[in-house]
Amino acid sequence: MAETRRMYRLIVCDLDGTLLNAEHRLGDYSRAVLDGLQARGIEILLASGRHYLDIRCLADRLGSRGGLISSNGAAVHDGGSRLTHCRAIDADCLDFLLRDPLFERVHTNIYRLDDWLVETPKPILLGYHQDSGFAYRVADFATLAPEPVLKVFYYAEDPDHLLALEERILARHGDRVTTTYALPMVLEVMARGVSKGEALAGVVSRLGLDRADVIAFGDGRNDLEMLRYAGKGVLMGNADASLKAALPELEVIGSNAQEAVANYLEGLFATAG
Repeated sequence: MAETRRMYRLIVCDLDGTLLNAEHRLGDYSRAVLDGLQARGIEILLASGRHYLDIRCLADRLGSRGGLISSNGAAVHDGGSRLTHCRAIDADCLDFLLRDPLFERVHTNIYRLDDWLVETPKPILLGYHQDSGFAYRVADFATLAPEPVLKVFYYAEDPDHLLALEERILARHGDRVTTTYALPMVLEVMARGVSKGEALAGVVSRLGLDRADVIAFGDGRNDLEMLRYAGKGVLMGNADASLKAALPELEVIGSNAQEAVANYLEGLFATAG
């Protein structure tokens, strides 16, 4: 097939549920495949809902030169760790998002440029950051300094409750914020227009590439725009059902537990020569 003979120049990978295994770590096989592709001049770009300081550790170990898309596209750093794009939530929305009684039944989190803040500890969330050691800091949201907030996210064990909250958020500030989900139990709020796809378009332009040069992998609803933008989008077998339904034309591969991204790339680039 002509598709498998194409030499893509930029590989874009989501992390949790995609490139990382079930323990939220990069497997040895995946690391070896990505290292080999970079040695051939293929750029690797990590694109995640995670904070930049969290995924930078992984990128450093990979020697990634393509840069980083973090906080679902609210921040972009180049391969030299320079911030090239940042879009914060309108400050006028924050009083509602952080302090309204509507959010009393969920665990509220803030990503700013240099930290992750919570008002009460939630140790279960730290399990996603074992390798980097990135952790939240407990703070009083009522006394925060007026610094840019890239993302607010809410954790709850009841996805239906989050869906109801999402409706209220969009009814109140839908002209200034956008919402998405990395996981069914995590509702994420960013500035309107922020997405991995929008951020990826900027990176592609900066690198002097074309969208046809890009192959992207994802599994969550926050990967939708990125997969639509890429020259080739690939869905994980474990992808969210709503994402599969939204992108029925995309190829579906194995699961992250099987290190399916690395397996797919190894076969693809072997065929491409």
